[in-house]
Amino acid sequence: MTSRNNESVLSRKQRLRDKQRRQLKVLDAVEKHEKKLATIQDEKERKIAAIEKDAADEAATVEKEMAKTIVEAVDVFGSQQSAADELGLSLREIRRFLNQEDEDEAAEASDGTDGAKGAADAQAGAAEGAVTEDGPAAGGAAAVTSSAAASDVVPTAEVPAA
Repeated sequence: MTSRNNESVLSRKQRLRDKQRRQLKVLDAVEKHEKKLATIQDEKERKIAAIEKDAADEAATVEKEMAKTIVEAVDVFGSQQSAADELGLSLREIRRFLNQEDEDEAAEASDGTDGAKGAADAQAGAAEGAVTEDGPAAGGAAAVTSSAAASDVVPTAEVPAA
């Protein structure tokens, strides 16, 4: 009888070990898939964040371009009211864009990027056209002229050079 008991105990122990191995394999597979899922979720969140950032940047760029266009329209039409009437916008919207353009210009001036931008425009213009005795070629003159025209649209307070 003891031999039979020993065999059944060994057999039972073997079955328990096999069951435990299968359970461990299942747990390992579940953990592996959870890690893979977490990686996929992180990638998805990064992509969504990048898309949202790109959309916000694009919206800000469009707002800035719209503000510049409104400034030009006010200049062309002669008054804010005329520009509002012709563009189908309210006077309040026109003023909001004008204020936004003023803020953008002030931010550029305080960052020192306005001067750097002008220098970059001049360099780009010089690189585009060959410089002759008469001055830069047409491409260079256009780059400098467009930069100067954009700053002449809305009068700003002049800061004396230090």
